[in-house]
Amino acid sequence: MAPERNFHHTWLLAAFVIVQWMSMTNSNAAPIQEINLNGMWQVVNANKSISIKGSVPGSVHTALMENSVIKDPYYRLNDVDYRWIANDNWTYTTDFTVSKDILSKQRVVLVCHGLDTVASISINGAVVGDSSNMFIRYVFDIKEHLKSGANTITIAFQSAPSYANQKSTSHQYQVPPECPPAVQHGICHPNFIRKEQCSFSWDWGPAFAPQGIWKNISIEAYNTAVIRDVMVHTFMTKDGIAGPWGINVTVFFDPTNQAEGTLTVEIPELNIKSHMNLTLSSKSSHVSMLVKHLQSIKAWWPNGYGEQRLYAVNVAFENQTLGEKCSRKLKIGFREVKLVQETIKGSTGLSFYFKINNRPIFLKGSNWIPADAFQERIDKSRLKNLLQSTVDANMHALRVWGGGVYEQDILYEICDELGILIWQDFMFGCAMYPTDDAFLKSVQLEAAQQIRRLSSHPSILIWAGNNENEGALQQDWYGTNVSYSLYRDDYVKLYIDTIREQVLLHDPNERRPFVSSSPSNGLETEKEDWVAWNPQDTHYGDVHYYNYGADCWDVSTFPKPRFASEYGYQSWASFETLAKVSEKSDWSYSSNFSEHRQHHLLGNQEMTALAQKHFNLPSSTDPLQMYKDTLYLTQISQAMCIKSETEHYRRLQSTIVDGEGHTMGALYWQLNDIWQAPTWASIEYGGKWKMLHYYAKNFFAPVLASGMVQDKQLYVYVITDVQDLQNCKLRINIHKWDTLDKPMDTITTQQFNQSHQSAIVQYKNSLDDLIKLSGCSDKTKDCFLTFEVLSSTSEVISPVNSLFLYSFNEASGLAKPRFMAKVAQKSPNVFTIHLTTDHVTPFTWLETPGIRGRFSDNGFVMVESAVIVVFYAWESTTTTDIQNAITVTSLMNIYE
Repeated sequence: MAPERNFHHTWLLAAFVIVQWMSMTNSNAAPIQEINLNGMWQVVNANKSISIKGSVPGSVHTALMENSVIKDPYYRLNDVDYRWIANDNWTYTTDFTVSKDILSKQRVVLVCHGLDTVASISINGAVVGDSSNMFIRYVFDIKEHLKSGANTITIAFQSAPSYANQKSTSHQYQVPPECPPAVQHGICHPNFIRKEQCSFSWDWGPAFAPQGIWKNISIEAYNTAVIRDVMVHTFMTKDGIAGPWGINVTVFFDPTNQAEGTLTVEIPELNIKSHMNLTLSSKSSHVSMLVKHLQSIKAWWPNGYGEQRLYAVNVAFENQTLGEKCSRKLKIGFREVKLVQETIKGSTGLSFYFKINNRPIFLKGSNWIPADAFQERIDKSRLKNLLQSTVDANMHALRVWGGGVYEQDILYEICDELGILIWQDFMFGCAMYPTDDAFLKSVQLEAAQQIRRLSSHPSILIWAGNNENEGALQQDWYGTNVSYSLYRDDYVKLYIDTIREQVLLHDPNERRPFVSSSPSNGLETEKEDWVAWNPQDTHYGDVHYYNYGADCWDVSTFPKPRFASEYGYQSWASFETLAKVSEKSDWSYSSNFSEHRQHHLLGNQEMTALAQKHFNLPSSTDPLQMYKDTLYLTQISQAMCIKSETEHYRRLQSTIVDGEGHTMGALYWQLNDIWQAPTWASIEYGGKWKMLHYYAKNFFAPVLASGMVQDKQLYVYVITDVQDLQNCKLRINIHKWDTLDKPMDTITTQQFNQSHQSAIVQYKNSLDDLIKLSGCSDKTKDCFLTFEVLSSTSEVISPVNSLFLYSFNEASGLAKPRFMAKVAQKSPNVFTIHLTTDHVTPFTWLETPGIRGRFSDNGFVMVESAVIVVFYAWESTTTTDIQNAITVTSLMNIYE
């Protein structure tokens, strides 16, 4: 049997009505009948030497762990030691009961929302279908194979590595890359299987290549039709934030041969309830309804720009004669998005920025990767913690990266609620891909289903065809130049003729933009027939930038792009996080564990080399303390590098420099971790904030003062997102490393006004002149600067932002501090920490091992002898527990 049919259609509406204000009588129709097949299944390997119970949704790995056949797959080197699991074939089996009433229905189908990945599905020994794409919802007709009473379903999975290898071997030509770099301990040919690409390894993640039923599975029985997807698109019917607005509702059905009934669309808060009579057949699987001229609508805005107003929409299809009803519920937000690509005065090329509800917005955020190697372990509370941490760090945008998965519904729902815009990649990354008919047909259905599933979310900002594949092709990352025209034709077939075609069909550009790749040159890429001569041209589109050899404190090393959608630096996770998956012999920076966990070639050496540009390495004689201190130093170095680069991009939003600049987005790589390892993430596996995430909270603040030194001139910019600044002042403090509680000098500018969404130089002076009378030495090795913005009433409305004038391996006046921390409870799960020091302390770092939560600030420079820090606990705890757990360190504490 075939997977769910992909009904081709145009946007000429099968039915078109202007929704009228009317009411309907309540119905007593029953919902369609369903047998939920989630629960415990029998899981058996190929030779039947292992037979265990396993949860569905779930995977073989977690079933084996729950049955104590294996230990934690994340422990030590188990990603390689347990490779035998991925190389075996596994079968899932369970029994279920079917009533005569179900068998009496015209249609009975098996709905598999997610099979990972290659499988044959049987009912009572008869094959009813097969799966080859993790991202497709499969629907199989099974009525003829059922019997009244007990039945058995069997899903036989084939090893993903074995399948991918077979497909690669049988393909007419090589499709590179063959295998990941050896340092990743990965699995070859992920591009030949429609499966989470990073499950075969990545430079920040393990290779487990799971098998299993990773989403819900059920049986549905009905006489008329089932609603499979609902797309609700909102749009402004004329320019202007106030609207009026319109709504286009498109409903996709899975009907019987002929289905008659009434379609009802209801928006309770707007007092809208309308219906239309329908006759469906297999050739008319969708219907659209247009609602327009809706007044008094509250728009949906990204975090920091306004309210995240959502409206409930109820859609139902009912056959009153048969007494059968199916329905779907979803929430929508009224928002409009435009990608602006137009000429810029003083520059060649085009702009690349987003307008939300006609308002230009500098996008602030990061990149999202799968939160676990085993999707069944990612629950709502875990997602809510990560996404709340995103908005708590003043972000409003995430890029769902193209080497993972199209995320579960709840992630997008939380993003809708929190105001997080999603740059949504299609799941293709860092590879060429085959384009045989079967592959393209599978991708076509994958794209159609995912667009229909996700496009109603106001959080979805843009579709992108892939991650870095245009650059990989054009810049010959994988030796494609030997057959360039061949691979270029494949590229266009896949991303333009297949994926883009589905985007235009279901979600046209006037509703949400599409770019063929990230990075790409946007309209210029299209002009160059979809493969640009230089996909990283800073005059167009978005840019990915990584440079681990340059000095990240030197902003001249960074590009000046229109939009920075990827950039980053590595750090290690904390000792608290790593200790859970390691043992004492692993606790060294040069241990086998440390080398094995590092999946980026020479990554550990790069981190220490980068740190040494500005810091002395730790000098403790205690090996364990030396290890902990080194981990801490890598987090300092990462935080400083990304702070430097991000502030550079924010400063450029109102500036053109030699034709470059007008930067309108900064999404650093990456937000979250998939396991406990050295990565680019700002949040560790388990949710603990790295120093970088605390820094992100400040460098993404809605109002920020940011300084830079160029040609011995100090420039201090004031950056503001939403707020128009009226009669504000900029304050510059000059501090000495050996002087606590009082700056050496303070400069306060005259009042200024500044419009929202801008970055303007509000202070410029010779650095030498600035420090001449401050008491600092001529070379400023004993001084540093801090900046803050004051309101018209002298209230501080920005974070205190530091600028270090010299590296810490050259600075003078620093001393090892003594800290005292006293904890008091402020409210349930909120605690104040009264922290004291006897010296100025850079990179003051607080931890509460064993107690999950975050601080109001961390990694900061303590210039006063006493400060108050707030701790927000994520679990029930007490003042005593925190007092006993809390530790405080700073830079000078890592030296003997």
